[in-house]
Amino acid sequence: MAADQTPEHKSDADIIVVSDLHMGRGTNFETGRYHNLEAFFYDEDFASFCRYLCDDARARSSRFTLVLNGDVFDLVRIDPDVEAADSEIERRYGAASTPENAPRVMRQILEGHPLFVGALAQVLAQGHVVVILAGNHDIETQWPPVREVIRDAIAEALEKNAAQRNAIDGLRFRSWFHYEAGRVWIEHGCQYDPANSFHYLLRGNLTDVNSAVYAAEHDMPLGNFFQRYLYNGFGHITFIVPDASANARYVRWFLLNEPRLLTRVLISHLPFAAQVLRRISKSADPARQQLEAAHKQAIERIAESTGLGDDLYKIDGLKEARGDASQAVRTVGRQLLKTTAIGLAAVLTAVVLWFVGFLAIGELQTGYGMRALLFITLNVVMLAIAAVVVMWSLLRGGRPWRGRPLVRAAQRIVDILDVPIVAFGHTHVENVVALNRKGGERAWYFNTGTWIAVFRHDELVPRERVQYTFLRVRGSEAELVQWSPGRGQPFKVILLDEPPPLEPN
Repeated sequence: MAADQTPEHKSDADIIVVSDLHMGRGTNFETGRYHNLEAFFYDEDFASFCRYLCDDARARSSRFTLVLNGDVFDLVRIDPDVEAADSEIERRYGAASTPENAPRVMRQILEGHPLFVGALAQVLAQGHVVVILAGNHDIETQWPPVREVIRDAIAEALEKNAAQRNAIDGLRFRSWFHYEAGRVWIEHGCQYDPANSFHYLLRGNLTDVNSAVYAAEHDMPLGNFFQRYLYNGFGHITFIVPDASANARYVRWFLLNEPRLLTRVLISHLPFAAQVLRRISKSADPARQQLEAAHKQAIERIAESTGLGDDLYKIDGLKEARGDASQAVRTVGRQLLKTTAIGLAAVLTAVVLWFVGFLAIGELQTGYGMRALLFITLNVVMLAIAAVVVMWSLLRGGRPWRGRPLVRAAQRIVDILDVPIVAFGHTHVENVVALNRKGGERAWYFNTGTWIAVFRHDELVPRERVQYTFLRVRGSEAELVQWSPGRGQPFKVILLDEPPPLEPN
């Protein structure tokens, strides 16, 4: 197996980038149905996509590298392995994702998606390269035991033809990025999202049990934290949280559409959530130091092996590591205090206004019937105001999160490396943005979106809820397209111009 983050030279091979498949345990072969938290139901479409790539490359006598750019596997939004659980917390939320537990989960994911495994084997058998990058939902692909599980599953698919067995050498793993100097920089992009970044991303050589548990439970982005400990409890109607601003929108959606389910999940989760928060809030300085040391050693090795040197440290410095799971206690506490204070202030204000109105009506020199009518009117008005406030808080739309931090990071990477193409995933929103290179030349930022259904209750867009989006790089030219299984070929992705900000009156 090729070493992690070896230098990549600028090549003539095409680059195909796909991200955010979010595969869970797939098909439950005992019931013939999908597991409850599965989000990827498109194995046949992915297989036809890979066949097209191979046929197209053969017809053009070319080669390509298929880059799976993070969150291809989902070890956060996944059904807990009840049989392997050692406690009630593990039965409810799953065990901590460590080098000991993650390989078992990865094996179950691959067993539930045999067509996906076969599709990757076909790509390799045709002499092409497959690169697997880590994302925030599959950071575990950095660990050698997890990589061995993936490698063995694909190698087994290749064993059917003896002439293809050596094709497994075309499988590469990258802990952070895929980079070709002067051509392209590709990474998942979660490090530039304040709610989904890791303090210490590189943990492939972390073998100490305590440090691995610390990495899994403490240096966990808040997005992962809420996904695992809250949203998974909503079952098959849950959502994968691509950004922090989605949290409030999801809660409002549940309040309006599934209030009983929301209440039931909150009540059932609260006792366990308290235990989780108490466990996470405990200090574990030695484990944290080992995680920090593992990241430092890895980045030193990668900076030297790729020749990026100080530039790599500059890119690592762009990360937005503000909110990990160990900070969730303070974050949740602040939110609860803020909400409680606002609620108490609103109730107190309402009581004062009602009491003032009551006294004013009592002082009127009028008959009892008129005072009763005014008192009833006061109560109706107060109830109407309360109803309007509640509905406004539930229905008001927040500002859409367009992934601007990722765009800013892409521009900084262009400034540092002077590459014409930067590609991220993570946001689940397809995007193309023009950037500026040194000397006034144009560079481009691409976001490859996702292959799963997108939750957009507050945004009507003229497109399918699922676009099989991918980035195709030929030479130094890139194009964001989508795969159409029905047409048997790719076509243009549907993107709309963003309206300019409204000018203040």
